[in-house]
Amino acid sequence: MDNRKRRALAHAVALAVGLLWLALGSPLQAQETVYDEGDFYLSWNDGGPRFIQRLSWNQSDLALRSEVVLEEFNGGRYRELLKQSSDNQTLLVSLRPGRYRYQVRVYNLLNQNEYSTDWVSFEVLNAVQPRIDDLSPVELILDGAARLEITVTGRDIDAGADWRIRPIGAEGPGIRPRSITAEGDRFRLVFLSAELPMGLYAVSVRNPGGLEDSRGVNVHPPVIAAEAPDMSRQAGRIDFTISAAYAPLIPMYGVLFVPNVFSETFFHGAVLRFGMLPFRWGGKGPDAKGFGHYLGVELGVSWYMLEEKRSQYTVGAQVLDPNIRILYQLWLPGRTMAINVRAGAGATMVLDLYYDNGGDARHFTAEYISLEGGLSLQTRLSRYLFFEVGADFTHVLSPDDTDPPGYIRPVLGVLWQF
Repeated sequence: MDNRKRRALAHAVALAVGLLWLALGSPLQAQETVYDEGDFYLSWNDGGPRFIQRLSWNQSDLALRSEVVLEEFNGGRYRELLKQSSDNQTLLVSLRPGRYRYQVRVYNLLNQNEYSTDWVSFEVLNAVQPRIDDLSPVELILDGAARLEITVTGRDIDAGADWRIRPIGAEGPGIRPRSITAEGDRFRLVFLSAELPMGLYAVSVRNPGGLEDSRGVNVHPPVIAAEAPDMSRQAGRIDFTISAAYAPLIPMYGVLFVPNVFSETFFHGAVLRFGMLPFRWGGKGPDAKGFGHYLGVELGVSWYMLEEKRSQYTVGAQVLDPNIRILYQLWLPGRTMAINVRAGAGATMVLDLYYDNGGDARHFTAEYISLEGGLSLQTRLSRYLFFEVGADFTHVLSPDDTDPPGYIRPVLGVLWQF
C-alpha cells in the first residue's frame, strides 16, 4: 500500500482515540444515535451510553473485499480481538479503554490477498460522564441588564467541555456562553439577555466524547412587589388548577356496595378536578430558593365502571363521586415540582347497579357519604402544564352495612396551574 493509503488509515484510527467502550461487541447493529461526529457516534444500549467508532480506509475499485484484523494488548502481548471482512471501506467497532493495533488485508477479484498494511498501534482512553450538582440561580430575571450570569457547581467536567443553553423541548444547537470562568469545580457562565427570551431552558455541559448532563432554569420578567419572596402570606393573586387523569379503582377492604357481587381487584375510572389556591407562603419570585406553601380548596368528580360477567349472570354499575377537599401544595426549591396533599369528603353515588341473569334484570341505586384523601407529585412540563402522579383514598360511610368499603385510586394525568 502506498503512503497516501497508509496515512488515511492512520487518520481514521486516530479519530477513535479517547472513546470508551461500555459494552463490548463485534459487528454492531444499528441503534438509536444520540450524538454523532462523523467518525464516531454515541448510541444507547441496554439503558446506557455506548461509543461506536467508525473506521474507514481507501482501496482500489478492483478490490473484492477487505479483512480487518484487530488485536488488543493484554498480558504483555497483543492478542487477536476481531477479524472481520468488509465489502466496503468502513467497519464499526466499540472498544474499551486499552492499547490496540490493527491491520487491513485487501483481496483482489480472485479472492487472493493482494497486499496487507503495516500494523498501526493506537490507544483508547476513558471518556468521563460530567455531573451538574448545583445551578444558581434557577430563576433568571429579565430586568434590563445586558447580561445574565449562572454559576454551576459540578464534577468530572473537562476544561474543554462544551456549555450551551437551549429552550426545553426545542431543537437546535443552543446558545454558547459569551464567557466562561472556571474556579475548581465552579463555573461562571455569562449570556446576553437579548439572546434569551422568556421561557424554560436547560443548561447543558458536554465533555469531549459526547457524554453530557443538564439542569433547568426559568427566564422571566420581574415580578410585582406583592409576589416578592418572603415568609408572609402573599395576597392579591389566586392560583387556579385544572387536572384530568386516569384513576382506576382498586378495592382494599370491606364490601364493595353489594355483598358477594364484585370480586375483581381492578376497575377502570377517571377523575376531573378544579381548584383555587388563594393562600401562599414562601414566595414565588427569583429569590425564592426555599420551600413554598400554597393552601386552597378543590372540587372534583370521579367516575368508575364496575362490571363482572359470570357464567350465569352479569352485574355492573357506574359510580360517580363528587367531592370537595382541602388542597395543600408544598413547592420544592426551584419551583419545578410540588407535593399535593388532599383531604375532604364526598358523596359516592352508585348509579344503575344492575343484576342480569338473562331473563330478569334488576336495577338499583344508592348514595353514600365518603371520606376522601390523596397524595400526588406534580412535575413541570412547561410554564403552566404539569405531569401528575399519585394516589387517592376513599372510605365509604355505609350505615346499613357492617363492613363499609375502602379503596385506592392510582392517579396518572396532567395538571394546569395558572
